[in-house]
Amino acid sequence: MFPPAAFPPAGLRKLLGAITRRTGLHYYTDKTDLLKEMVGARMHLHGCQTCHDYLAMLADGARGDAEWRELESILTIGETFFFRYAEQFAALEHTIMPGLVRRAQVTRHLRIWSIGCSNGAEPYSIAIMLSRLLEEAGLDAQAWQIEILGTDISTRALEQARRAEFSAWTLRDIAPARRAAWFAPVSARLWRLHERYRRMVTFRYSNVLDMLRPDGGPAGPFDLILCRNVLIYFAQDQARALVHAMAERLVPQGWLLLGHSEPVTDFSPWLDTVRLPGTLAFRASAPDVRQACPPQVQRQSVRAGRRIVPVPDGTQEVDSAAIATAIRRTADDGHVARAMQMCRDHLARHPVDARIHFLFAVLAWGEGCLAQAEVSFRRVIYLCRDHVMARCYLARLLEDAGVGVEALRIRQQMVALARRCAPDMALPEGDGLTAGGLLRLVHHMDDALLPSHTPVSS
Repeated sequence: MFPPAAFPPAGLRKLLGAITRRTGLHYYTDKTDLLKEMVGARMHLHGCQTCHDYLAMLADGARGDAEWRELESILTIGETFFFRYAEQFAALEHTIMPGLVRRAQVTRHLRIWSIGCSNGAEPYSIAIMLSRLLEEAGLDAQAWQIEILGTDISTRALEQARRAEFSAWTLRDIAPARRAAWFAPVSARLWRLHERYRRMVTFRYSNVLDMLRPDGGPAGPFDLILCRNVLIYFAQDQARALVHAMAERLVPQGWLLLGHSEPVTDFSPWLDTVRLPGTLAFRASAPDVRQACPPQVQRQSVRAGRRIVPVPDGTQEVDSAAIATAIRRTADDGHVARAMQMCRDHLARHPVDARIHFLFAVLAWGEGCLAQAEVSFRRVIYLCRDHVMARCYLARLLEDAGVGVEALRIRQQMVALARRCAPDMALPEGDGLTAGGLLRLVHHMDDALLPSHTPVSS
């Protein structure tokens, strides 16, 4: 036990403020004895006599950054186990996941984010469930591109997650037969998850507060985000802001699952609340212009043939077509860098505008920024699952890069979507190209998909 002089009132307040600013954890503001115990152990390890000494070390460049990682690891509570909260996993298995799989039949691509993943039990549980659902549906799981991301502030937890070795206690809700099917014994008390599930999940250090900073946190969109028992550590206003940031990272009709004890449960207008047996889930609204806009704006947008993009806070609607025209005109005048910055500025305010993401991708490709172009084309596809031209461009980009297998897969998706359209239907962002015209080009030109990525015409 440290003497009172180790934590003078002013120093303790300063320490609490530093931890709250860094991690957002308001959990310890009324649990100072617990905080003293945890920080005191780190102070003893480094020979710090007072919390002022420890704060000075935390501010000491690389040494401070390393110590922050250690402190973050002990401040976060990482107790979890496989298939935790049976009601939510039942909702995932019977409602949410089957719906996501049906929607992704053409793309065969799903992105899932587990926030506060701890030792990896949650994202690995998702990997096991999704593999089983695909197999039961008669689908080849190996042909699907499944991206499950697990993030946490605890580097110790992430190290354990990457090892994918778990005690019998962590596997306590798994029947012996399933444990034998999904894990291999390492010792009498330790089991290791099979490689087929491990390779579906990647882990990354991330502070959830990064989402509230410009360009911070993992980029969306995601089909499903799980953030369970994380927001309970934050103040109510901050928790609501974080949910808003998550909602912006969901595909239209994407799902968000939270813990049962979060500080707020009403997230309108960003998310719809869906009551499922035994639990609540939240879903991103469908991109229905008529539901998003008042009647007067609806009539104007229909007459003008324009697409209205709702702003997340609901205060203003944006004419996406007019903005795209201005960006194209700027690029055609030779100011491509300025046009790209116009795209960035607009997307910073309206991150789900697929039209501007597409335009930015074309501009980036024309400037030789191939990695950025690929990311942006994929983002269009995530936001608009039936976007034919995004797949057309992406397939050509991948072919040029020598990624033939992936290019063929994307092109097959493009053809399947185009065949669902009326032959004389003009494809969005196709500059007048019809679905039938695109299919004829594919048939006659095979590997020379058009249109070329070079010009950007108004």
